[in-house]
Amino acid sequence: MNRVILIGNGFDLAHGLNTKYNDFIDDYWERKSELFLKLYREGNLKFRTQGTDPLFDYAEIDIIITNLRYNPNLQIIDEPERKGYERFHYLTMGIPATQKRTFTFKNKFLEQIIDKNNINYWVDIEEEYYLALNECLNDSSVNNIKQLNNEFLLIKKGLEEYLKTQSAIKVKKIENIANKIYWYSSKDNTVSVPGQDNLDNFLYLNFNYTSTEKIYTYPANKIIHIHGELDNPENPIIFGYGDEIGEKYKLIEEKNNNDYLDNMKTIKYSETRNYREMLNFINSDVFQVFIMGHSCGISDRTLLNTIFEHDNCHSIKVFYHKRKDGTDNYSDIIKNISRNFTKKSLLRERLIPKEDSEPLL
Repeated sequence: MNRVILIGNGFDLAHGLNTKYNDFIDDYWERKSELFLKLYREGNLKFRTQGTDPLFDYAEIDIIITNLRYNPNLQIIDEPERKGYERFHYLTMGIPATQKRTFTFKNKFLEQIIDKNNINYWVDIEEEYYLALNECLNDSSVNNIKQLNNEFLLIKKGLEEYLKTQSAIKVKKIENIANKIYWYSSKDNTVSVPGQDNLDNFLYLNFNYTSTEKIYTYPANKIIHIHGELDNPENPIIFGYGDEIGEKYKLIEEKNNNDYLDNMKTIKYSETRNYREMLNFINSDVFQVFIMGHSCGISDRTLLNTIFEHDNCHSIKVFYHKRKDGTDNYSDIIKNISRNFTKKSLLRERLIPKEDSEPLL
C-alpha cells in the first residue's frame, strides 16, 4: 500500500514559519510604516515609492505631503500595538488637518481583499479572485479582466518575494510529526485489504512553495511541488483557481476570451510534468491519504476530487490543528473535504473518524 501526504500551509506554520496571508500582508504594511516614519523624520518633502513598488500607487500621498516640512515639535502618533495596514493608515491620518488626507489604491483587487474580514487563508484569496473573475463576465470591457489579472500577478510576485524570506529560515524536524508520517496502523484503513498490511511508497504532494517536507523524506520517497517552487523557473509558482467542476466555470469557457483562463490551475498544470507524475503514482497501487496542514478548499477541488474519488484511494486521514483553547479545526476540514466529493457515499466510506485521527502536533 502507498501513502499520499497532502502538505498545506499548516505544515509550514507548525514548523514556525510565518506563511499565513496575514503574515504576508502585515509585513508589507509594517515596512511601509517604517519607511513613512523614516522619510518624515529626515524632513523628506515626499513619501514616494511609486515606480519601485507597483503593488500600490502613492500618487495621492505624494500630493498630501508635498508641502509638509518636518517639524520636531509636531509628533505623528505611532501606536506599535497597531499592526499592518491599520498602523500605516493610522500614521498617514496623523498628518495635520491643514493638509489634504486621501489615500487611494492603484491595485483595486488588493483593496478588495483588504476590505474583507473573512480573508484568512491563501485559498480565500484564490476564491476572491474567482469571484472577481465572474464579475468581469458581466462587463463588456476587455480591459477589466486584463486589469484584474495584472493586479493578481503583482500580488503573486509580492507573495513570492515574502516567502523567500521565510524559506531562508532553517527549520528542525519535529519527531512527533515524523512518527505520524511513517506510522502504520490498521485504524488508518476503512476496510481490510488482503496483502496490503504494509507501506511501500510515499508521495509528498506539497501545495506550498516552500520545501519544509524535505527534512522528513528519504531518497526513495517521491516529492511533487504541485504548485511550484520558489526560485525554480522549471517549476514556476501556480497561484490561481482550480474548481473546473463548478457551474460557473462553463460560463468562463464560453466567454471565448483566453484572458479569463490565465490563472486557471488546469492550464498551469500543463506547463510541467507534476500533474502527470501524480496521476502515475495514484494509478500504480492502492493508497492512503494523510492530510497535514491542508485546508482542502474548493480552489483545488478538481485535483482533490481526482485523488479522493480515485478507485485506488483506500482511506483519508486528517491531522487537524488543535488550538491553545482546546478547540480544533477538524470539523472545518471535513466540511471542505465534503465539497470535493461528488459521490458522498465514497466520502463516508473513506474518511477516518475523528476518534482515530489526531492533531498534527
